[in-house]
Amino acid sequence: MPKRITYLEKRDGLTREAFRAHWSTTHADIAQGLPGVTDYRQNHLLESTPGLGAGLYSVDGIVELWFADDDVVQAGFDSAVADRLIVDEQEFLSGLTGGPVHAGGAHAPWPFKLWVLARWRDDTAADVEAVEPWAGRLGAAFDGALGWGVNVLVPGAELLVRAALRREEQIPQVAVSIGFADEASARTAVGALTDQAGDHLDGVRGILAGLYACVAEELVII
Repeated sequence: MPKRITYLEKRDGLTREAFRAHWSTTHADIAQGLPGVTDYRQNHLLESTPGLGAGLYSVDGIVELWFADDDVVQAGFDSAVADRLIVDEQEFLSGLTGGPVHAGGAHAPWPFKLWVLARWRDDTAADVEAVEPWAGRLGAAFDGALGWGVNVLVPGAELLVRAALRREEQIPQVAVSIGFADEASARTAVGALTDQAGDHLDGVRGILAGLYACVAEELVII
């Protein structure tokens, strides 16, 4: 099932609360009408103390969209609904960058998530197979984890950007998410990853760079 991830940067001067309110209501109401979308999750990054890779990426929200099949993906982005989204984005965003990813199907709702974003150290996707077992070990290391997922940016794919908005020059090429039922467990996990990075990052230090860990609240729109 095709999936796309988009990284959002809130509009300059907009409070985190106002960003959340607009994205989860006005913008979400429009996005639900995208042709071919089967699942739509919003991940609202929560404020946290500086940790692993703080400041590496300009990300305030992560969009996850799953489509019914490859044929409807471009149709959705060429639709009148997409035109309405572009207009509305300027009401609450300063930056937007996205792209297609290799990933599994939509998972059950995960109220909170630990996200680990990264790029390939040598800018290739030659070591994708090493990320999957590492993500599994990471998910098993934290009490209360509901599951985990790996998203790998499709190499050479055309990125989704907007002429009127900033783009993330170093878009994450790998995005690992681990689900939790409550915020406290997710924050404990991100703290452990930051404090004990030498243990938790064993096996991927040689292939991943620019690692950033954060906590997000998931909203299931569709």
